[in-house]
Amino acid sequence: MSLPMGLQPGLTLAIIAANVILWLLLQSNHALLERMIFVYRSVARDREYDRLIASGFAHHSFIHLLFNMMTLYYFGPTVEMLYGRLGFAAIYLSSIIGGNLFTMVTHRNNPNYSALGASGGLFGVVFAFVWILPDAKLALFFIPVFIPGWLFAIIICWLSMVLSQLPRAHEAGISHEGHLGGAITGALGALFFHIPENVRTEQVVFLAGAILPVVLFGIWKWLKPGRMW
Repeated sequence: MSLPMGLQPGLTLAIIAANVILWLLLQSNHALLERMIFVYRSVARDREYDRLIASGFAHHSFIHLLFNMMTLYYFGPTVEMLYGRLGFAAIYLSSIIGGNLFTMVTHRNNPNYSALGASGGLFGVVFAFVWILPDAKLALFFIPVFIPGWLFAIIICWLSMVLSQLPRAHEAGISHEGHLGGAITGALGALFFHIPENVRTEQVVFLAGAILPVVLFGIWKWLKPGRMW
């Protein structure tokens, strides 16, 4: 779906610019970078709640930043158009926070767990996109094979859940749980801002095949025995 004439993705571009500027500043300010990283112990025990949102504006490498901002540039303008700038901002920012909160649920036995990056917000934006445009053709991991958005979401969610449970998953440096939490938050935000009069079959499949399993996954992780800070 293309943007109407005269409508500019101003907020998307502003967020991209803010991330780029912050990345440049953080290259010479490691103390600030350390303060922005999401660290389970710092949030749960020391109540440094600002990390829940600040971590979404910090990236550990240029490639990390580039990949995330390219994704935001691809999906952001359409989501900004469909939900309005206020809706887009709410979905993006709440998905960053939601991704970190979901991580706290699934990593409550690991108080030293840390993460950074905009991925939670990006997953929220992507899943808000899929909610309204479930038939939009999307490619999976740069593979030149396009599949419907609802199927893309299901594959991403199940793959993230499986990968997060591998014995040495943490060594990959990818917060799969943060992605999943962002996806749930983005989908909930999409439902809040846009409930169609006639829900399509593809949207029901999207909710049942992607979002519900992640919710159950989070409940399962929460109920597992372990300590909680």
